[in-house]
Amino acid sequence: MLYCHHKTTYTDTILTNMKKSGNALFQKLPLTAGNSFIIHRYESPYFETPWHFHEEYELVYCEKGFGNKFIGNSFSAYQEGEIAFIGRNVPHLFKADDSFYQPESTIKPSSIVVQFVEGFLGNNFFNSPEMTEMKQVLSLSQNGLMVLGETRQRIKPILFEMLESDKIGRLKGLIDIFGRLSVSKDLYPLSVNQISGINVNDSLKMNKVLEYALLHYKEDISIRAAADLTNLSESAFCRYFKSRTQKSFMGFIIEMRLNESRRLLNKTDLSILEICYESGFNNLSNFNRLFRKQFQESPVEFRKRLLI
Repeated sequence: MLYCHHKTTYTDTILTNMKKSGNALFQKLPLTAGNSFIIHRYESPYFETPWHFHEEYELVYCEKGFGNKFIGNSFSAYQEGEIAFIGRNVPHLFKADDSFYQPESTIKPSSIVVQFVEGFLGNNFFNSPEMTEMKQVLSLSQNGLMVLGETRQRIKPILFEMLESDKIGRLKGLIDIFGRLSVSKDLYPLSVNQISGINVNDSLKMNKVLEYALLHYKEDISIRAAADLTNLSESAFCRYFKSRTQKSFMGFIIEMRLNESRRLLNKTDLSILEICYESGFNNLSNFNRLFRKQFQESPVEFRKRLLI
């Protein structure tokens, strides 16, 4: 995601700060004079950025709002309070929940973001002995990382302090974050495989496919319709999608449905049968089987565990 230093529409910001370099689509780091990295709060009715990547590492704290996120080849919900650390050139997309698109919505999702390039303090900074462990975290971030537990709680106030600090204070805060990440046991990788470097056409195609999936994954979704968005035959589309994500398209849809079912189990009092159908499944035994395979427990066991 990109967060700007002036008020404008998010779409305008994306278009203004993206550039072509050969065939690659990058998001340009909008540095201001006297700054070597970015720390900024962004507020919007919803996040509209396409599936994209950039050469900067990105730490994202979701201050308000909720929705879905794609990082590398991982799909999952995001909630208020989450922190994600995204490696350089890892494609990602954050999509706010549909409720934020409604006219009656009074909450604007907001996030705090830090973006930096690996050489922002000199080419040898992360090669210094003090940065050995942090360099390993940078490597792990190529799979996308969720920052959990105590580490997340310790980093949140640092981000708020950085927003109000002068240049030296912001730099001290970032070094503090590096220190906490480098010794953390609370980093959870998202992608099974590293996904990076998409070309311009891939970015546009994949964004259309992901938008289609988000809109229709609860329905009797069609591979043919998704293939039409990319001007490919069904068989060519299936090969294309798997080559970009290491997942089959229908396997990806099932993953989206299972994540939605887990959200409903956590946030609602709907019955297991109601959640099965609400998530896009049409067979309870199949839903239970797939849920157990994905999460190593049944929907009933998952809900009981939440009540403990």
